[in-house]
Amino acid sequence: MFSNNQKISLRQIGRLLILDLFGLGSLLLPGLLAKTAGPDGVFCILAALAAGLVYVWVLGRVLERMKGDYYSFMRSHLGVVCSDILMVFYLFLFLLTAAFVLYQLTTLIRVWLLPQGSYHWISLLLVMVAAYATIRGLEGRARIYEILFWLLLAPLLVMLALAARTVNVDYWTPVCFTEPQEFGQGTLLVFLFFLPVFFILFLKPYCGKPQKLAGCGARSLGIASGLLALLYLILLGNFGTKALAALKRPAITLMSMVKLPGGFFARMDAFMTAIWFFSLFALMNTSVFYGSHILKELFHEKRTHYSLLAALAGCYVMGQWFFAYGEAVGLFVKFLLWIATPALILLPVLLWILGACREKQGGAKRRKTS
Repeated sequence: MFSNNQKISLRQIGRLLILDLFGLGSLLLPGLLAKTAGPDGVFCILAALAAGLVYVWVLGRVLERMKGDYYSFMRSHLGVVCSDILMVFYLFLFLLTAAFVLYQLTTLIRVWLLPQGSYHWISLLLVMVAAYATIRGLEGRARIYEILFWLLLAPLLVMLALAARTVNVDYWTPVCFTEPQEFGQGTLLVFLFFLPVFFILFLKPYCGKPQKLAGCGARSLGIASGLLALLYLILLGNFGTKALAALKRPAITLMSMVKLPGGFFARMDAFMTAIWFFSLFALMNTSVFYGSHILKELFHEKRTHYSLLAALAGCYVMGQWFFAYGEAVGLFVKFLLWIATPALILLPVLLWILGACREKQGGAKRRKTS
């Protein structure tokens, strides 16, 4: 019999974060990075990892000063009105992220599994599954992905090891020929895929050992970065820069080229799609969960599921927008670059500074009274 105390372990959090960080990045990032930085793309991943670890360090300083949840902490430092505005921003970001992932996941299913399937019905089915997973709670989802983690990762590592045999190391050169501006763009591109690490700010009330949450986030970021760097080198060594840049989902294309000894699983691309299916669904479900949680906080909802229904409806409608409007993805990227990323970086820094100032003022008052 499992406990039901709305707490999950650091191991479970770490595995969820790794899937959140690796799934979407491994699907889209290699091709985009090849266009921007070519063989130097692996150095962009390392540079983004360094920036991400600094970011996690700042998040850790905020977590140290949080007594309750993130919303209450913002209200105590920024006031009710400003905090509500910022929570609306987080809500929009979560729903937009969930919708983009829903769009990618539905497209993945249609291309590799159900070519004749209806985009709308597949999206609706995924939203219904997300509703069930969210209602079952964070604990249930964490346990499922704790079991699935190695079932997904082990086949991927085996396939990458097999694909490494055909790597042409000449494709890894020349290095250090990327212009500084392009290298910076590639690093920023990778950092965008690392942004879900800020989920740890919302995870503190659910963590069994919140004092170690920042360290868990840093380890997850390091593991996801290592997997992405390994995948990028193998993809680059198999396809070359130009071919890799031309592929939409090169990781799955690579899986279709790898042959297992003995001729087992002729359609490995379809089998390996499960890795990205569950990884993308994890990110989508996490975004829906936090989006519905914010709605509950804003509208003081207690026992009903209206907030969840509203979050799922918003996710579905925005997902249809990505499908129907060709410029939607470009607008989403601009939103991430010019609004979301600066806000997600500067807000924790501001809260850290305000918290430090309050601690100094409180220490000065105590010294005066003593």
